[in-house]
Amino acid sequence: MLKKYILFGLFVFVFNIGAAFAIQDLNTLNPGDTITLEDCINYAFENSPHIKKAQNNVLAAKSKIGQTKSVYFPSLSANTGYYIQQNGENWDRSKNYHGVSVDLSQKIWDFGKMNATLNANKYNKRAAELSLEYAYVNTAYEVKMSYYRCLNLWAKLLINQRNTAIQQLQHDRAKALFDEGLKSRIDVVDAEVALNNAKFALAEAASDYYTEIMVLKNLMYWANCPEQYKLAPTETFNILLDYKYETNLSKSLDNADFHTVLTQGIQKANVLANTKDDFLTLPHDVDWYINESREKNPYLLGIKLIEQAAEENVKGVRRMYNPDLDLNLGYTLRNTNVLVSNGFNAGVRLGFGNINAMYMKTKLEEAKANLEMAKNDTETYLIDNEWDVRDKVAWMKKFPNEINIKLDQIERSLEYLQLADGRYTEGTGNFIELQKAANEYYKAQLEYVDVVCQYNQVLALLNRSIGLR
Repeated sequence: MLKKYILFGLFVFVFNIGAAFAIQDLNTLNPGDTITLEDCINYAFENSPHIKKAQNNVLAAKSKIGQTKSVYFPSLSANTGYYIQQNGENWDRSKNYHGVSVDLSQKIWDFGKMNATLNANKYNKRAAELSLEYAYVNTAYEVKMSYYRCLNLWAKLLINQRNTAIQQLQHDRAKALFDEGLKSRIDVVDAEVALNNAKFALAEAASDYYTEIMVLKNLMYWANCPEQYKLAPTETFNILLDYKYETNLSKSLDNADFHTVLTQGIQKANVLANTKDDFLTLPHDVDWYINESREKNPYLLGIKLIEQAAEENVKGVRRMYNPDLDLNLGYTLRNTNVLVSNGFNAGVRLGFGNINAMYMKTKLEEAKANLEMAKNDTETYLIDNEWDVRDKVAWMKKFPNEINIKLDQIERSLEYLQLADGRYTEGTGNFIELQKAANEYYKAQLEYVDVVCQYNQVLALLNRSIGLR
């Protein structure tokens, strides 16, 4: 199983170095091809059901505007039938007739009722368009977060591969020194435990990486993806394709340069190609990002428009008491056994519909409650989003210093390991000291790739808070 995981990590899901990859159609992707973060985001844009739902909501909101405007378009009705009338016990055949009627009605003015509904529908349409944009923003955010986790877990897979090799080196050396009578058996047993732990951690790292790849695939709604594909690094998460660790496990005490090999067998090998200058502080203060969010965040702009639509809805309900002014034109044809008659009619009507005071009162209460809820949603999101922006800006401002510290920790822990390695080989150090140094170096590398992952993820969170894809 371990061999399968190692081969899986080495040959199936590998990353390219920081070269530029063209955006491609993932439906035509071949096994082994490289895909970028942009590829993943664009594919999710095309296939996300959430985006498709938001697109249909825009179409539905647009149709509502047309339906509202239709009030001022002419309405045509036509009827035909055969009618029979009976007077007393006898049929009066002269009253039986075939009739045809055609009517055309046109609303002239409804005293502002339609305008309030139309304005509300226009606000709702614009809010639906902003909701669609936010669906794009949120989809891009979710794909980015998973993509960065994939990069993080791949880096950890490489670190665990090297740690396993280091533990193998320490085990072989402890056993060689024990065989020569220079070290005790407890060092060999301790090394065997450490090696087994390293192998288990490597298997877990491969499993975690594979699981996150499946999460990314699902977030993209990529049903027919090939089993093997490569993920490209990003500018601020640049995992090396040509990453190598150098430990020679074949050396023994019979070699003249045995001690040199042991003290130099663990060399510097960075997993990431990034330098300290790749992680710069934000160029603006927190107030600038808050203002950007208030001006550009589609979700915030959308709920403000919903609030305006609720205000127009209140106006519309209040205007339910207003009358309607209508123009009617008609033609009627009546054909009886005695007489055929026809004629045109025209008229202007000013009147009220069915007035139900109880219904209008409760309808107005509902409209006012919806307006208050919309205002509360706007105020709540403004407060929450401002806190969110402030939190993410604070994180981003401290990351460069944290990343520099982690890089220094890697340098110091590697030097510590090399010194402990030499001391143990020369007999002046013990295996506990050596194992502690190896664990410190291993831990420092994991913490470094974690903080780089957090840097990228918090930046994605900040972009979502502002409303950037």
